[in-house]
Amino acid sequence: MRWLRWLRWTLVGIAALALLAFASAWWLMRRSLPALDGTFEASGLSAEATLERDARGIPVIKGPTRLAVAYATGFAHGQDRFFQMDLSRRLAAGELSELFGAVALKQDTRTRRFGFRKVAQEVMRASAPEERALVEAYAQGVNAGVASLRSRPWEYLLLRAQPRAWKAEDSVLVVHAMWWQLQYGPLSAEVDRRRLERAATARADAAAAHELLTFVYAGHSGWDTPNYSAGASCVLATCGQSAAAVARPFPALLAQLLKGGAAPEEGAQSASEAAPGSNSWAVAGIHTKSGVALIANDMHLDLGVPAVWYPARLRVTGATPLDITGVSLPGTPAVAAGSNGNVAWGFTNSYGDFSDVRFGPCSSPEYRARRERIAIKGGADVEVEFHDVGAGVVLDGEEYAADVQSGQCAQAAWLASRPEATNFTLLSLERATTVEQVLALAPRVGIPGQNLVVGDRAGRIAWTLLGRVPRGTGPDRLFGALEFRDASDHPRIADPPIGRLWTANQRIVDGELEAVIGDDEADVGAGGYDIGARARQIRDDLLGLAHPATEADMLAIQLDSRARFLVRWRELLLHLLDDPDVATGPRREFRELVSHWKAEADPDAVGYLLVRSFRANTLDALWKGLTTALLGEGFKARRPGQLELAGFRLASERPLSIKPPDGKDWREFLLNRVDATIEKLREQCVDLARCTFGDSEPVQVRHPLARAVPLLSSLLDMPTRQLPGDHHMPRVQDGNFGASERFAVSPGRESEGYLELPGGPSGHPLSPFYRSGFDDWAAGRPTPFLPGAPAHKLTLIPAP
Repeated sequence: MRWLRWLRWTLVGIAALALLAFASAWWLMRRSLPALDGTFEASGLSAEATLERDARGIPVIKGPTRLAVAYATGFAHGQDRFFQMDLSRRLAAGELSELFGAVALKQDTRTRRFGFRKVAQEVMRASAPEERALVEAYAQGVNAGVASLRSRPWEYLLLRAQPRAWKAEDSVLVVHAMWWQLQYGPLSAEVDRRRLERAATARADAAAAHELLTFVYAGHSGWDTPNYSAGASCVLATCGQSAAAVARPFPALLAQLLKGGAAPEEGAQSASEAAPGSNSWAVAGIHTKSGVALIANDMHLDLGVPAVWYPARLRVTGATPLDITGVSLPGTPAVAAGSNGNVAWGFTNSYGDFSDVRFGPCSSPEYRARRERIAIKGGADVEVEFHDVGAGVVLDGEEYAADVQSGQCAQAAWLASRPEATNFTLLSLERATTVEQVLALAPRVGIPGQNLVVGDRAGRIAWTLLGRVPRGTGPDRLFGALEFRDASDHPRIADPPIGRLWTANQRIVDGELEAVIGDDEADVGAGGYDIGARARQIRDDLLGLAHPATEADMLAIQLDSRARFLVRWRELLLHLLDDPDVATGPRREFRELVSHWKAEADPDAVGYLLVRSFRANTLDALWKGLTTALLGEGFKARRPGQLELAGFRLASERPLSIKPPDGKDWREFLLNRVDATIEKLREQCVDLARCTFGDSEPVQVRHPLARAVPLLSSLLDMPTRQLPGDHHMPRVQDGNFGASERFAVSPGRESEGYLELPGGPSGHPLSPFYRSGFDDWAAGRPTPFLPGAPAHKLTLIPAP
């Protein structure tokens, strides 16, 4: 009995301790919630400012000067999003290991190679005084916002770490983190392409290798949908039918490479093509109901918690008033996309030639050695040596072991690592009043190269590249001194006769402007831009409107998930399985489901998933067969999106001179791909008739810490949903990749616009604003572009 009493009291004690620990953690979590009302004495604040939040938590930030508003913006970001900002600066600087330990060392080594911390310091030193003052005021506001919390941000409680003070240079690093997210992928893809090019040249000659590369990485295709420009021979609905898309003969080298060989592993698929990102378009006032230009934007990025963007309205109430609404990037003081009442603008990523890759010796006395010390939480510091060559770096790390062993390493020069390519001139966009002013400003803005569409109250629209574009040509231009284009020769299209502009990461322009953006890589899909099917669907939707355009029309286009792109693959499948002697057993069921498909990326769609999976399996097999023939089984690279043109031509034309990877004829190869697709799908859902697209690609918007602590998933993550959308259609959706925001707005008519976000402004799971907006985003319901009536007000006053 004494033993039982001892056990009972022990269990009670353990339960009490667990309850006490939980209560303490909950208490600390509650203390890290930001204050929403009252008054706060802010050190370093130049003038009184206010933070008014509506029922959704969207802030209106007011102050008499832009400096005061910058400070208050930093305060709000520090209160709501500091951990997100910290991860961004640490990603760019290669300092994640200091917070997470050795698990992040590989990533830190990868980014340290480019020396972004030093670059950020140089950017701040070179900044214009007024820009530097705003960024420094913002940094002071961030630190004041964190200090205003009664406990350190909750993420640091979980990690048992202390938040590090924010510096002005850290805001530059946040911009570098966007460089990394948007354009490191194309740089890596260029390394792989150069490897293939070297291997092909060793098998034949330079001309034959280039012919093969332009076939595999086709820079032009029948899907091309460039915008109208003075140098292009296109009019209205026929605009974009490029003469360069005419099919060329199959490369002679291809027949030597695809000459049988081992069959691809049944059911296996390599990493599919990179997910393209972002849509943006403009409708001139002559085609809108209001008579004012209408801008629509949905930037597609990796989705997480909290959301990428922070919605806000910034109002300067003093002698030089300003009223600007849109989305800001936590860590920076500017509104990235939105409207200031006179002009409205939005972005998509531009896949231009912003990096150069070449091969050279892995070691040379001419290289400059650079040592970096990486701090490791819970372990000893690690010292890593890098080598610089010209304005580039030698890629000689562990992940490039095969190149190092061969003695020939890739060398990369990336515009992101040049201090003169990044700045805060974007802040000047806030006060632009006309399209012409924006076009004059754009060449001086230092951000990752973006397609900018802009419209003004007079109804004018324009497209240009926002970001610095180098002059000069050739594959090595970024390794040396740079001269940048200015307003006299920077790419632009203003007031197109068609009255619409569209960008969806495709080949935006043709003719002379294409060469300016793509340089020596224009014929191999410079930077890895999308093939254009998504852009064509947007263009056709815009031109198909039978009435003057409204904001509701823009949302309908953004939510268009019709599967026009896969129609030809479905027809190929049905023709392939038309023979009753071939379409037996599972193949017969497969054909039946495909023949009755719903031509839309809908969660309940079965036939759509089957066609999609067959296409991916076919292209994967062709990619694997080609790369294995050139570089062996060990070569792992993401399949380029441009392979669509080559892959479909081979699958539909079935040239007798070229054998497919498994050594049989093309018909048998494609039937094998059907069988492999069936096998793979049955692993997921057993019964083909129950293989729905939604089950295959659920949308999961997760917090980074939930991956490390799954028990917290229900508290930290957004609800998992099955949503319409996929690649190659306006509504892009792919697991945790999709629309990081959706908006449409006409300058001066912001009250009629909408802005959807996959989460609220707060990064605190106990805040009522943590999940606000997610359900509307998932359902495609428009939420107001402008914040609503104030529900909370926090006044910041200068500390004595």
